[in-house]
Amino acid sequence: MALEVIGIGFGTAGLGASVFQSVALALEAGFRKFDTAEENDYWYDQAAVGNALSNFFLPGGSAQECVVDRDDVDCYSFCAKEGLKISTKIPPWELVSIANIRQRAAKSRETLVGFCDAFEGGEDMDSKYPLDVYYIHAPKCWDGWHTRCKGERNTLPLREAWLGMEAVAHDKNAERIGLSNVNSHELMDIIQFVEERKANFDSMGDHGAAAAPRIPDVVQAYADPIHPATELRNICKKYGIEFVSYSTLGTQHHMRGQGNPVLENEHVQELAVQYNRSTAEVVLSWAMHHNDMSVIPRSSKKHHIQQLARLLNDEPFLTKNDLQLIDAMSLN
Repeated sequence: MALEVIGIGFGTAGLGASVFQSVALALEAGFRKFDTAEENDYWYDQAAVGNALSNFFLPGGSAQECVVDRDDVDCYSFCAKEGLKISTKIPPWELVSIANIRQRAAKSRETLVGFCDAFEGGEDMDSKYPLDVYYIHAPKCWDGWHTRCKGERNTLPLREAWLGMEAVAHDKNAERIGLSNVNSHELMDIIQFVEERKANFDSMGDHGAAAAPRIPDVVQAYADPIHPATELRNICKKYGIEFVSYSTLGTQHHMRGQGNPVLENEHVQELAVQYNRSTAEVVLSWAMHHNDMSVIPRSSKKHHIQQLARLLNDEPFLTKNDLQLIDAMSLN
């Protein structure tokens, strides 16, 4: 059975000190799928995301359902029933060994969703509530991406790091494994690497404790109407990989001092007026209409979060002509 795709989740990058409050507001608005990353000293705060989740679901929180001293309610089942799906990423400078990748995935799982299984079977592997996706945040460091990426790093080649990711899935610390910030060549190389090993693995009578070769379940990359990552999305579509877009609303342009040519586009603004929607809702609806792109928008403002949450239940509202207008923005 195919696993559920993210569709529309809530991103947490760049929210600074408002991460806890923003996640709490998103939970109240109906979001149950969240994206974060392990590098807590920079753009993300994984610990704050985990605290907001447990605060919402555990006794005294807003949900007040996951009550640990009741026989008829258990945290694991409640998290599954609620559809709680949490994704995080290991930073490239931590790709130093397969063992480290496995250990960090286990620690992240405990930080983010450990409360779901804390009272369900102790150390039994099968009782663990898994992360949805565990990503490699970037295949390698490059100067300017993060302060910890300065200079040479003694890290694993991407193929060897992928063996560690397969082990994460084997350990049941994540339902799915993925790559972030990869180009088409890097993705195809990992797919080829997996396919090269599959025949030998399938011929083995007893796999024992070996992790099965596995192509990425999810790829997360920058995509917006101007740079829609067409080649990467086509590869994902061909191999049944979910594509998750970040910066869908044009924030990459804004960060480079170019304004926001996505949300400021005249057609996007006209459609927003026509449908009585925000420009963000128009662009996200464009992405969702394509059926090959999940999105993880973010905001720290309650009103904007509530606007984004409308897309959780609403059907995409743009027409074929509307989509063509937005598609025409592409420079690819």
